[in-house]
Amino acid sequence: MPTARVVDLSHHNTIPDSLHDLRAAGVWGVIHKATEGTSFKDSKLDARYHLTKDAGLLWGAYHFLRPGDMAKQAQFFCETMLPYTDPQTLFACDFEVSGISLAEVDDFMDKVELLTGRSCVLYAGHALKDAIIAGQSSVALAERRLWLAQYAASPTLPKGWSTYWLWQYTDQGIVSGITPPTDLNAFQGTIDDLEKTWSGQGAPVVKPPPDVDVPAMVGITARGKVEIIVNGKVVYP
Repeated sequence: MPTARVVDLSHHNTIPDSLHDLRAAGVWGVIHKATEGTSFKDSKLDARYHLTKDAGLLWGAYHFLRPGDMAKQAQFFCETMLPYTDPQTLFACDFEVSGISLAEVDDFMDKVELLTGRSCVLYAGHALKDAIIAGQSSVALAERRLWLAQYAASPTLPKGWSTYWLWQYTDQGIVSGITPPTDLNAFQGTIDDLEKTWSGQGAPVVKPPPDVDVPAMVGITARGKVEIIVNGKVVYP
């Protein structure tokens, strides 16, 4: 049985008023649901952010991707996360429903990366594998860290990836400090390794818009409701 190093939570999970027991059990990080589609905000996001920080755990959040406008979903996710973001915050894309192409997933992640300045993590399992088997290209997505969801004795990687970053090996886990069942995730490495790769800062992140020169991306600033300006020109949204 793998060792649980990261748990992912949402409002569906019941936890006490502290996550110190979770930290004592050997868990290093928490990834919490933040948003879904273009309107749903997880009601427990604020409380869980503070509990995670209080326990000294790594903090991250994910957006549950729905069919529709990828730009609006990315902006909604990043705006919601503004009060809960620091230099070590992880951003993840939860891709698990049909009706979304791999190109659209890539588009969503591109926009999150442009807005946050850090690489986005791809959470996926059967939806990703099925799309690849159906002939969709995963070349662009395979440049990113994979948080693989597969409940098995050992993981089977989708075409394009040579390793996983996190592996969600069960959704029926038991861990101290959270009422079961709990999603549990394994990480191959030490806590230092996880901390160094957690936020995605410093990694290649975004494909520049076609009308923006790569050197100009150094001049990115944010204004208003997550508006991106490069050298005085609005490039997002």
